[in-house]
Amino acid sequence: MKKIFLIILSFFIMCPIVSAVDNVDYKVDGILMDASIEISGNLLVKEVIKVSGSYNGYIRDLIYSDNVPTNYTLKKEDFYGSNIYNPTNISIRKVGLIDYDKDLDFDIYNEEVKEFNECSDSKLCYTTTNMNNTLEVKMYNETINSSTYFYIEYLVENLVVMHNDIAEIYYNFIGNDFLDEIGVFKLRLALPYETKEQIKVWAHGPLNGEVSFITNMKDSPTYYGAYLSIDKIDANTPVDLRMTFPTSLILVTHPYLKKSNMEALPYILEVEEERAEEANKERQRAKLIVYSLYGTGISYILLTIIILIIIYIKFDKELKSDFHNEYNREFIDDYDVTVIEYLMDKKITEKAFTTSILNLIYKKKIKYEQTGKKDFTFIKVSEEGLTNAEKEVMNILFNEAGNKKEVKLKDLQNYAKKIVNDYDSPFLNSYNKWQSEVLTDSINQEFYVNYSHIKAVLSIYGVIGIILFIINLIFNVNVLLTILIFIFTVFYFIYLITFTKRTKKGNDHYTRWKAFKKFLLDFGLFNEKELPEITLWERYLVYASIFGIADTVSKTMKIKFNEINPNTDSDIFYNYVLYSNIRYNLNTVIPNVVSSARKEVASAKAIYNSNNSSGGGFGGGFSSGGGFGGGGGGGRGF
Repeated sequence: MKKIFLIILSFFIMCPIVSAVDNVDYKVDGILMDASIEISGNLLVKEVIKVSGSYNGYIRDLIYSDNVPTNYTLKKEDFYGSNIYNPTNISIRKVGLIDYDKDLDFDIYNEEVKEFNECSDSKLCYTTTNMNNTLEVKMYNETINSSTYFYIEYLVENLVVMHNDIAEIYYNFIGNDFLDEIGVFKLRLALPYETKEQIKVWAHGPLNGEVSFITNMKDSPTYYGAYLSIDKIDANTPVDLRMTFPTSLILVTHPYLKKSNMEALPYILEVEEERAEEANKERQRAKLIVYSLYGTGISYILLTIIILIIIYIKFDKELKSDFHNEYNREFIDDYDVTVIEYLMDKKITEKAFTTSILNLIYKKKIKYEQTGKKDFTFIKVSEEGLTNAEKEVMNILFNEAGNKKEVKLKDLQNYAKKIVNDYDSPFLNSYNKWQSEVLTDSINQEFYVNYSHIKAVLSIYGVIGIILFIINLIFNVNVLLTILIFIFTVFYFIYLITFTKRTKKGNDHYTRWKAFKKFLLDFGLFNEKELPEITLWERYLVYASIFGIADTVSKTMKIKFNEINPNTDSDIFYNYVLYSNIRYNLNTVIPNVVSSARKEVASAKAIYNSNNSSGGGFGGGFSSGGGFGGGGGGGRGF
């Protein structure tokens, strides 16, 4: 009996003590991260986790490939979060603990690290398990009513994304799988080298966080990196940080270096502006586990199909036109050429603005001179007999962008970039006013039937669909049926909002202008006798511009002109070529001018909002929610 007792005792002595602490009761007082971007695009992280209480150790999950972000597809949406931000791997450099008796601060990195050895199961050692794109680091240190400063040093490989204009790091330093509440979280992120070029930084997580630059503001600002601090993080609350910096700081080019092939900063600024505006909204999303009643759901879907058919027949199907010819050569002079875009597409864009300038040139209200290979000077002639919309075009060109009498294309481009009062664009204000004037003129033509009241009544049925969808979510009868109800309801609302019907006049004019467009596209097929006088060709080009076919028509007209007058060098031909040139430049410059103005406003708003958001400014901000970046990770005691 004594022998058996000794054998059993020796067995327990030889076995490693894995869970010596039975009543595990601990808290994470804080996490400190000292991270530095390497010149190769990797990120070296030195992490200290302070755990207090009674526990056997701590587990840190380092996720290097998040399955949630969508595939990178060269779109704005990718900058909310996509797989381009995922690192390719995480490798452990060092694991251990630090003896420290002060508050958790960055001075702790000056202390010696007592390194753990890698082991199976024991005290003062660690194990690693790599599975499902997650590196689990399990650190053993039996502790009873005391504190441990666990130390992990790891390399996040190939994290930096190289865009055409900037380099970017976007990473989940705390993932939504972190099971413990964190008392305080501090992150110091260092650039490979200091830089005097502007960097930007944003963070997402609890709204009590603060993000700022690490910088020297003497003489000229010098940037070293970014600093992030959060007093408290609830369990399962992710925290990510995004920073943009000059591409010149990444010195090592290698096959695995991630490149987006995009001008990314304007999109990033737009995305972060939207997040800043939503900083105080709820972060929780409704659960998608659903339930519904079969009979009511199926009836709703079948009835929706019937109602959509009735709506189409009664309210959406276009009336027949009295015009049946294949071609139309005649102008409809009841309204300005810009109104045609509203008739054809029910919107007013920069295409109409360009066309308005061309029409003012045709009407001899504006003269132009070519002053450079790609620049023209516009000279004001007269404002007599102009519509309000045309007067606004003249105002933008000459009174705002020019010197009252003339303006160059370059002056207009520079004016569009002007920002006042933090994020206000004088150009966009006037451009929007012009759009409003054209829209008013277009609506007054009564091209479309006003179905506002009918749509409001029909929307009640869509509300029923929403209620059914919510009921299905609550009762969770059938997931597929619930999804179908949702899809049909969304489609119903989209159709209800977007369907339009032209009046008898509107459809008649629409048909005539379509035939007019076809005439312009087939211009080269007609013989000389069937074509209008050459003096009218310039006007045809104005209308070709509103249809978006000016380049094609211009080339056809040039060929046709040479066929009719093969050896001519007349003023008509010279003016036609010059007019084609100014038209081409306007069609290129005006969309860029409007786009440039919008980007300047988006950039200014992002900076303004970030400077006034909960996390402070310095070119970035702190928004609610996290987990948008690549990678991530969790943590838990045992």
